[in-house]
Amino acid sequence: MRILVLDEEFPHPQNTGKRIRSFHLLRRLAARHELHYLAYGRAGSDGHRALTEADMHPRAVTPQMPPKSGPVFYLHLLANLFSSKPYIVTSHFSQLFRRELERAVHEIKPELIICEWTPYAQYVNNLNGIKTLVVAHNIESDIWRRYAEFESSLFKRWYINRQLPKVTAFERMAFDLADGITVVSPGDGEAAAKLSPNSDICVVENGVDLDYFAVAGPTSSHKIVFTGSMDWRPNQDAATHFVYDIFPLLQKSCPDVETVFVGRNPPEEIRSLAANPGITVTGTVDDVRPFLRQAAVCIVPLRIGGGSRLKILEAMAIGRPVVSTPVGAEGLTVENDKHLLLAAEPQLFAARVQQLFDHDDLRERLARSGRRLVEERYGWDTLAHRLDQFCNKLREK
Repeated sequence: MRILVLDEEFPHPQNTGKRIRSFHLLRRLAARHELHYLAYGRAGSDGHRALTEADMHPRAVTPQMPPKSGPVFYLHLLANLFSSKPYIVTSHFSQLFRRELERAVHEIKPELIICEWTPYAQYVNNLNGIKTLVVAHNIESDIWRRYAEFESSLFKRWYINRQLPKVTAFERMAFDLADGITVVSPGDGEAAAKLSPNSDICVVENGVDLDYFAVAGPTSSHKIVFTGSMDWRPNQDAATHFVYDIFPLLQKSCPDVETVFVGRNPPEEIRSLAANPGITVTGTVDDVRPFLRQAAVCIVPLRIGGGSRLKILEAMAIGRPVVSTPVGAEGLTVENDKHLLLAAEPQLFAARVQQLFDHDDLRERLARSGRRLVEERYGWDTLAHRLDQFCNKLREK
């Protein structure tokens, strides 16, 4: 089958959850089909070369994305108030991308177009005779609803509430338009079905590279590690929530506790968290595994989110116990006190971490059961096979 993927960027380096998922699944799809990858980026870049080596035939569109800060950014936000489409859609549109898509369609004659993020469905609404698949890494309307719930700034909450109905309307349109949708969890599948009851939906969960994240030996430190892209708002909220609401409780029971936040592109408000004793913010790193190996406990204190958490799968694969909020563990087939520990409230979250510090046997039991779970359910080969079957089904519809 000839497949054309549309995306915001080339999924390399694999230092975000979305990039990791896209690269591992689509690289395996490219081994079975003729796959072309159209995304913002530059020919000859590291990402372009990585996709070329993976036989994914990248096509680069010169980046024209608006900045994410500064006066121009706020002008774009203001202008979007007068648009019927949400900012996450308008900010990713360019006539150049549309022209390159038209050229690619003419040259490749794809049988299937994969929109590797929901906003990219805006480019396929006038393409006839080509099957389309929308990849919902999250249910965006759920994300924005939670943004509004936890936003403390009155102005930001006002703006988010203006975006929410536009996000919901666009997401519904994108799902209705597509021949198929993939989601990363059964819960997201139910949410997608409510938005678009007649859609053909397939659950393709997130996974983990079991060889790359090999089991590490135990540690007796009092070090906590959080991994995740720090330029993503839900991770920023999780970090500040942990530092101000949970970490002080832990310091009372364990004065030498340390927490390390590992993830790319932290804004200044996140970097400033390191001014608190016991807190480290690394910024972008080449490899998260050394930090996971040093951890006694990995944390996922998310209050906003969707999809499912690669950070949990990676921690389990490497043999580290996890304490998560219920939101943080959404989308994964995990059981409290069997695969990880769950805690919604700050006091309980801190107590759960302290419990792991105090009991080696509990840490080891959770580490073993977590690794066993990812081996049985979350390997990329198994998940890619499910995606391949769904793509073939769409072609034959």
